[in-house]
Parts: sequence; structure tokens; C-alpha cells
Amino acid sequence: AHAGSSPPDSARRPPRPPLISNMVAAEQCCLPISEISSYVQRWTIRARVTVKSTLRTFTRGNNPGKVFHVHLLDVYGGEIRASFFNEAADKHFDLLQLGKCYTLSRGNVKIADTRFNPCSHRYELVFDKMAQIEEVDDDEQIQAVKLSVMDLRSVQSRQLPFSADICGIITSVAPHISFTSKEGKELVKREITVADDTATSLSVTLWGERAKQEDKLFEGNPVVGLKGVMVKEWNGGRSGSLSESGALVFSPKIADAQRVQRWWADGGKEQSITALSVAFGGGAGAG
Repeated sequence: AHAGSSPPDSARRPPRPPLISNMVAAEQCCLPISEISSYVQRWTIRARVTVKSTLRTFTRGNNPGKVFHVHLLDVYGGEIRASFFNEAADKHFDLLQLGKCYTLSRGNVKIADTRFNPCSHRYELVFDKMAQIEEVDDDEQIQAVKLSVMDLRSVQSRQLPFSADICGIITSVAPHISFTSKEGKELVKREITVADDTATSLSVTLWGERAKQEDKLFEGNPVVGLKGVMVKEWNGGRSGSLSESGALVFSPKIADAQRVQRWWADGGKEQSITALSVAFGGGAGAG
């Protein structure tokens, strides 16, 4: 350009912002789960299904119904429980797959019932036939499960009963067994013993499909994260039972898992372990 002439248009224009990927654009239009409340009327959340219950039938008065529950976790670490009743249960039970990511909107917000809801959110969601749910691309930034880990020494001293998330090494595993309950239900269970770097162990019962997973998954002292373990008194000791609304994750990508793995490798396996649970034979041991 000649001296004194205006610079070309391209030089005057500010640089164009980079194109936003679909994933980021989707995030920008979504509300963080932590901000869901009864004061927010219209919202869309984007989350991973980290827990999914079975489809349960019930009778209220003379009216039959059905329901299932999921836990939803977003990229910011917010977690909330959602329930699907009747038509919504029929429509979305097969669609919502454990571990996959979705956008969800048009749900109702209510105060969480902490008797049945292990999530720490003050609210929970209820979806009916108006629910809008779409599967989206997987987001690696969203964890597989959110654990608020309590070490097993703390499990030893807390007042019973209570629910806890634990993370440790599987030190022993029993085969799964099938039996019939007093109510005539066919049940499957498996006992595992989990120890952590407080040199303390707890026996935990797994149920149903979790118990029926292949034996080799439990062998070789894998590190495991357990969400929603109900701890109760049993036979003079303490015993855990993984609730239906809980989660079982092998090799979770969390600092607690790395720490107990290091402890085990650096001599933990040789340590004397304090067993909180009394074995069936009357003796205590971590196996």
C-alpha cells in the first residue's frame, strides 16, 4: 500500500474467533448440575449415567406403576439422581445405558429424599412422558463415577448403620452363589474382602449382575471403587452390602486408587490387616 493510504480491510478486522466444537457449544448451552434448583424453570443438562437401577414395579392403592433411577454426573463434577416413572420408564429404560452421555431436559425438580438418595445434591429430578433425552458423543472429561471415599479405619468407628464409598484392593473373593430368599425370590450374591492403606479390611456383599461378573475380574488383587456400600453390624463385626443404587468400578481413575495401589505394591500385601468383618468360620482375616 502507498504511504498515507488506508490499510486493507483484512488488516483492520479483528481476528475471527476459532470455530467452537460441537461439544463445547453443547456445554455452553447446558446448566451445570450443581446449579439445578426449584428456582430454575427451564434447563438442559449434559451428563454421564454412572449408576442405573433395575426396572421395578410397584402398586400404589389399586394403581400399578413402574420406576427406575439413574445417577447423572457432569463435566464439573456435579451429580444428581433422576427417577423415571411409568411411561417415561418404558420409553427411556433401554435408551439410558450405563456409562454413556446424554443431554436431558424437561424434568421436574424436587427436594432430594436422603433416605433413598446417596447423592449429595439438595435436589433430585423426576422425568415423566414429557422428558427430552438424546444420546451425545462421549466426553472423556466426565468421570466414570464420582466417589467420596471414606477410609476403612473411619468405617470402623462410625455409628451404624451408614452408607459409604470405599476404595481398596480386593484381597479375597468367594464364588458367586444362588439361593432363594424367605420371600421366595431367586437371588445371587458374592462376597469380596477389600483392604486399604489404613491396613483395615471389610467384607462386602455384591448382588445380582454385579455378583455374576466373571471370576477373573476379581482375581489378582485389583483395585476397586465401591459407591454406596451400606455398612451394618453382622455377627459381632461390621459388614458391607453394595446397594442397588451403588456402583462397582475396577481401577477407577482417582487419586485414592493410585494411593492404595502403591501401598499394596510397597509392602501392604505383607502387612497385618485388621479385619472389620467376622468370617463365616468364626475367625477374622483378610484372606
